[in-house]
Amino acid sequence: MRPRSLVVAAALTALVAAFPAAGADPDRLRIPRVETTLQGRDVAVTAGLSRPLPEDVRKRLASGLPTTVTWQVRLFVSRRKWWDDPLDERRYAVTATYRPVGGDFAVERRLDGRLLETVVLPSLAEAERALSALPGLPCFRMGPALAGPKLAVRVRCVYGSRLALGFLPTAVGTSWRKSPVFRWREPGGAP
Repeated sequence: MRPRSLVVAAALTALVAAFPAAGADPDRLRIPRVETTLQGRDVAVTAGLSRPLPEDVRKRLASGLPTTVTWQVRLFVSRRKWWDDPLDERRYAVTATYRPVGGDFAVERRLDGRLLETVVLPSLAEAERALSALPGLPCFRMGPALAGPKLAVRVRCVYGSRLALGFLPTAVGTSWRKSPVFRWREPGGAP
């Protein structure tokens, strides 16, 4: 083998080791199911984590540092043998911050960077629950172009970051989870 080929082979081996397969870690957080609900022209998405947040995230939250969890939500045309780019994508971010004067937590909810609401929760457990769920949020507005084809939503939760190979920043989160397929029909349109 040529020296350049050896370097490329070593780099690929290091990358494979740095990014383990999704099924390799049985303790990894998962999203058990994703539900979609049609509310008029809006598609509301509901999801949650399979178990509480990892210990390092819980310690960060309990220490008083602002802790953010981001839910990535994508709308796709559902095809069996073809992969399309998403039709639309949303980022739902929840940030919880401990407030020492009141002994409670301020929780901000944002959709695509736009503030939806700020609430005050009295306990660490309630703040953890707020970070661990995507609560029936209207994510997508449907239009005539989306009437008819089979659609699906994919959801992923990112709850941290780390360095791979000592210098590559990577997101730590769940695998993508797909919703059941659904169809949207234009109101007043043909069935």
